[in-house]
Amino acid sequence: MSEDFTQKLPKNAHDSEILTAINKLEKKVDNLEKKVDERLHDTRPIWHRVVADIAQFQAGQQRLEEGQLAMRAELSTVSRDQIVINDAIRKIQLDFHTMNDRLCRLELNRSQPNSST
Repeated sequence: MSEDFTQKLPKNAHDSEILTAINKLEKKVDNLEKKVDERLHDTRPIWHRVVADIAQFQAGQQRLEEGQLAMRAELSTVSRDQIVINDAIRKIQLDFHTMNDRLCRLELNRSQPNSST
């Protein structure tokens, strides 16, 4: 507050009281402005660090999200591979049961007396 506004006020009997009150208010405002500037100076490095930390956090979060997408794609591939493996195992089991049934029938036929002899 470089300009003195008290010079522009009209002069009367209470001028000195009013001017004194205004001067006190101006000094208080000046002191408050100085304190705010000091606090801004004190807290500015803290805020710069907070902003940097937030940027690092966001970068880390983006890496995590990218990693999750990659894992989902890999999981999809693994799931398809598991389906193929399960199908192959079912086919092997079916083949095993088929061979077991045939073997059982052969054993039954072998153990039955031959009626033609």
